[in-house]
Order: sequence, then C-alpha cells, then structure tokens
Amino acid sequence: HNGHPMAMVCKGTPWYALVRLGTPWLALCHSLPVQRRSLGELRQQMEAWREGGRKTFDADRYYDGDRTAGYTEHNRGPQETLARRALQLCSVQTDGVDATPKENLLAIDLGCGSGLSTSTACRLKSHTVGTIGVDLSSEMLRSEEWAEVASLPAPLAGERLRCNLAQPLPFRSGVFDLGYSISAVHYLVQDSLTKTAEQRISALTSSLRRCMTPGARPCTFQAYMTRESDAAVETFSKVAKRDGWAVCDLVIDQAHGGSAERDFLYLVNGSSTEDLGQPPRCALYGHCKATCALAMESWTRSKGVPPVLLDGAHRAWLQREHDRYARRMIRLHKRCATEGATLDHASPLGDEGKLQADKLRAVLEVDEPAQDGEAKEEARLRRILQVLHSQ
Repeated sequence: HNGHPMAMVCKGTPWYALVRLGTPWLALCHSLPVQRRSLGELRQQMEAWREGGRKTFDADRYYDGDRTAGYTEHNRGPQETLARRALQLCSVQTDGVDATPKENLLAIDLGCGSGLSTSTACRLKSHTVGTIGVDLSSEMLRSEEWAEVASLPAPLAGERLRCNLAQPLPFRSGVFDLGYSISAVHYLVQDSLTKTAEQRISALTSSLRRCMTPGARPCTFQAYMTRESDAAVETFSKVAKRDGWAVCDLVIDQAHGGSAERDFLYLVNGSSTEDLGQPPRCALYGHCKATCALAMESWTRSKGVPPVLLDGAHRAWLQREHDRYARRMIRLHKRCATEGATLDHASPLGDEGKLQADKLRAVLEVDEPAQDGEAKEEARLRRILQVLHSQ
C-alpha cells in the first residue's frame, strides 16, 4: 500500500490478532506508519480510530437499502422478544389475553428502525396501542416492513417520522402514555463532534419526560449499555435524574431464555410519585450492580408504581434460574470449606458471598410440613428471592 509491502505494515503483529480486533485493513494501512508495533500499541490506535468513528457515525448514511434489508431479516425474531420484554417492564400485558374493555394507550417507539419493534406493540391483544415510531435513518423508515405494520388493525399503525434522538423530540407536552426503545439509545452515551454525551442524553430524557402524560407508565430502553463503557449506565442515570426522572435503573434480563444477558434502562417519571428509593439489586447480576425483572416485579407492586407484567413462562424460567443459582452458591461454599477440594473454573467466594450462601442454606433447610406441596414450593422460592434481592 502506498508503495510499501503489506507485510511491512503488519510486521510483528500476527494476522489473527488483527482479525480478532475487527481491524479494517485499509484503515489500518492508512493509520499505521511502516514500522513494528506491539499488540498493545495497535489496540490503542484501533480504539482511537473507533472513538473517532463513533463521534462521526451517521445512521442515515450508514443504513442503505441492503443494510436495512439485512438488519430486518437478521433481527426479526430477537427484536420481537426484546420489544415484548420492554413493554412488560412498561406495565403492558403481552401474553395474548384479549381484554374487554381494552385500555387505549399512545406509545412512542424510539429508534423504531424498520418497524419490527413497532409491530410488536401494534399486535397486542390486551391493549389498544397506537404507536408512533421515530428513527434517524430515512432508509429504515422506507423499509418494506412498514407496509405490513401499516396493515395491522391498530390505531396509527405505520405512523413514523425521521427524528434524531440526540435532539429534542418534536411532540407537544403530555401526549404519550409510555415510551420504549430497542437497540438504540446506547449511541447517545458517546460524544459527537458538536455535543457531549450528557448533552445528547439530556436532549432525549428531558423532552421525553415533557411529552409523557401525568399518569404515564414507566419507560424502558433496551440498549447495549454495559458494552459501551463502565460509566455508561451511571452517566445516563445521572442525566435522567437531573432531568426529573425519579428512577433510572439498569435491569438485566436473559430475554431469550439462554445465557445471553440484555440491558434494559428502566425509567419512572418523577411527577407520578416521589421518594421511591433504589430498587433492590439482584445477586445474579452483581457483576454489573443491576437488578432483574423478578425483583422489579415485586418492587413496583410494593411502591405503587405501574407493575411489571411478565408473561407466565418467562417468570417461571426466571424463578428456576434463581433457584439454580442459589443451589450453586451453596455447593460452591461447601467446596470452598472442604480441604483439598478443587473449584474447577469457579472463583472462591468472598465474605459477602459466604454470608449469602449461609442464608440460602438456612432458607432451603426450613421445613414447613403444614403446607401442601405447591404452597411449600412457593414459600421456598419467596425466601430465596428475598435473599438474592437485597439492597
């Protein structure tokens, strides 16, 4: 490249290391002088290149027709699942119950893309939800998927407009009953060329709060916050609370029923209630100091906030996951206390983990013979959740 052999550009760095970093070859060739580089130096240079790319990223230019079609096809199933979980956190029932009479709700889908997440709200049977989608990409808003959305028998089906989430929302005050977003708002936690991350976040959180009705449901944003940076959630929460939201908390959910964890930002409007405090932390997601959907379900009911409405299948799955986690903690504590025992790939428990394991063992050893089998199991699960969901 530029008269130099390619081998000289990458000398000293294995090719597989470059591939693992996701290195664009031409960008690498332009940015690296022809000299030997350590892997650490290469990582720093690539991170600087990526940071510049984040600041100048333009979704309207990035998503052409082919990328829009590929995105839609690849995300059709996952987007529906994530949208259903976000709506459940917004206190919207999604389990297919045909309620009579139906409650009428107006929702805003922030970063609606090609309409996959909007379609999920339009198909609900338990509520009549009119949904307006906003997105920055013109090509996404012209996607053929929107024709299917517009054919649904929901009010405002297919209504959408081009809107930058880093700018104030163009709606009058007090119109929306709920807001949700799938895979969009994490772009706001990066500085742009003209605005800081806090300014970009505040443009959304302040204008969204203004647009919500006085008795609005919570808002939920599924976003890849913990992948962006260690401070992304803290920054978003600080800005949201400064703009008047009473709660802005991180909820981790294994929405697809597997090991993959998904981040949801959960916001409660400060005008509807006060002094809510912080929801309890969940031990399963202690590595990112987050709570879970089960803990939020209990917390919302205790605080008088519109409750989280998980579908029965996912609630049962989460309960089994908590039960399995509790038993693993007890087994690990026992192995740590056994001289000569190997831990395989597990890490030894700290003082807090040991205390929690002792509490869980005491919970599992409680015998309540006066109760029948089902009631006994419910009581046992309730005690486990009380231990794993702490402040």
